[in-house]
Amino acid sequence: MTPMATLEETLAEAVATGKLGSVVSVRAMLHLPGEESDLETAASVVLSLSGRLVGSETGSLVARGHGSGRQLNLLLRLDAGPIVSLSLTRGSVDQLELALVVVGNHGVIRLEGAELAEEIGLSAEAFAVADDAWLERIRAVAG
Repeated sequence: MTPMATLEETLAEAVATGKLGSVVSVRAMLHLPGEESDLETAASVVLSLSGRLVGSETGSLVARGHGSGRQLNLLLRLDAGPIVSLSLTRGSVDQLELALVVVGNHGVIRLEGAELAEEIGLSAEAFAVADDAWLERIRAVAG
């Protein structure tokens, strides 16, 4: 199983317990090492994961990037109600860092830090293969 699949399965199992309740928001901060990472591609991967987690992908997407090209922020307001907020950076850390907070109407799941990414086996390569549908949407609003 890939590290991304492990992360997705872990989150899905946590949500399936019902202790969290209905997912109302997902907040992710992803810091990628190196200057070569494509932030839009990485964002498409995280949006795809988030969409599957909340069970919806339709909604309004807003994207804002920094002029340096080293930071990208996205806000997705899903038609079903939840909100997904992402902040991505590249070149500001030595190893991948991921902070992920899933808020439900009854609880919170919080995963964060370089230790989490290392424990799961996540690397920048896990965010280098785009979800084409999300990438197209991101480019349409970021352009």
